[in-house]
Amino acid sequence: MIPTDTTISTELLRYLKKENLSISSFANKSRINSGTLSRFIKGQQPLSVSNLDLITEAMNLEEGYFYSLYANECIIQSSPNWRRLGPFIMRCAELDKLKCLDHVIGMMMDNLTYSSLLFDSAEALYHKGNLEAALIIYTKVAESEKHQHAERLALCQYRIFTCSLNSNQENNLNCTIQFETYVKRLPEGVQLDALKDLANTLVSLRQWNKAKYHTQEMGRISRVLYAQKHNQTRPSRKHTQPAKPLFGYILYSDLLLGSIAADNDDYDQALYYLSCYEDQSWIIESDETAERTKKQFQEWAIGNRYLYELMKGNIEVLEPYIEYLSSRENEVLRALFKVIQAANMYHFEIEKILERFESLITDHLQRGGSIGSYSEHIIDDRFANFLTDLGMYYIRKENIQKGSKYILGSLDLSYKINNVTNIVRCCSTIEHIRHKLSHSDLQNYAAIMKEVYYRNEKKVNGTITHS
Repeated sequence: MIPTDTTISTELLRYLKKENLSISSFANKSRINSGTLSRFIKGQQPLSVSNLDLITEAMNLEEGYFYSLYANECIIQSSPNWRRLGPFIMRCAELDKLKCLDHVIGMMMDNLTYSSLLFDSAEALYHKGNLEAALIIYTKVAESEKHQHAERLALCQYRIFTCSLNSNQENNLNCTIQFETYVKRLPEGVQLDALKDLANTLVSLRQWNKAKYHTQEMGRISRVLYAQKHNQTRPSRKHTQPAKPLFGYILYSDLLLGSIAADNDDYDQALYYLSCYEDQSWIIESDETAERTKKQFQEWAIGNRYLYELMKGNIEVLEPYIEYLSSRENEVLRALFKVIQAANMYHFEIEKILERFESLITDHLQRGGSIGSYSEHIIDDRFANFLTDLGMYYIRKENIQKGSKYILGSLDLSYKINNVTNIVRCCSTIEHIRHKLSHSDLQNYAAIMKEVYYRNEKKVNGTITHS
């Protein structure tokens, strides 16, 4: 721990005295110009972060050891200079010195002229995948933004939304509530991606009406932009370009609307939307990327047609559907989510199918993670419900041991992601078969419920946090 009454230069001087080193010899050791080093010690020249790292390395200290001191000396004790602060911020992020980063950004926001530069740094970190560091900067910039309708504020809120999503449903619901009001303030190109991310999150939260509204907005805006792009008589004004081809958002809006209809058991409407993204005759683009995108939606249409027919009770499509899935590993688990529902609804046998994919189910139960284009927070919710459906299937078949295994697995996952609805569903099922459970299953059930009770107690007392 560095004493609070010290500076980097005094620490360096102590080290030189202790090791009996001259400035010149330490300059050779640290690979820093001796004149630069001498002027820094005398307080005549500030230190760059790259030279600070070289000094730290030469003193055999851990990377970033002097960063808290450097932050104070850079901002409080000398005139802030972006040429030093910019690289310093990136290094704090790189070394995961998040407390130091938060401290530096907080001090810098006293001068609002840094907002634009800090936002650019956050964008660079975001695109590098350093979301925690980016989130700190986006939050500080958003808090300081005086112009409440500014485009930069909306972009900050979009990034805060995507960086803050996790496996906790209550957290994700709060994130959507905070972000929804900013969507329309985004540039139209960025707005399409924001609507897609927002709709996907709302689908995972079973907020069907809101999900449908934002999906329809994505479809409406993308259709307008697509028509403007290909209007030969009236040249369209320039827009911020979205991440994917415009026609892809049109197709995806229909795909998602079909999925929402299916989740609400309206399979006729789901098949209508399927016909919309299946018909691609209106698409003008024909380059390699466009053809790849179109082919992907055509394949989804084939699989979803099997699925929707199965959910309507047409059991004859089950075998060809499974064959379709056999060569598409990323889609198997998502498809099983619905197959098990159909099996429970129409009471048909799927033991051979479950045996065929049991290792895939077990592997995901142990490891978790994303599946295909579905992110982790969406899949966790659906997987928890799937495990309950799977357990109920085996219980109906009088295989209590296997059924209880999946119900307890679902209960444990539902507790972790705060899926209250499925917790109630699992508990109801377990209580119904309690007299048939083994001693170890009862112990496992009691342990999980103890954790659920503890969380609820903390929440009632106002001490629980979600991160």
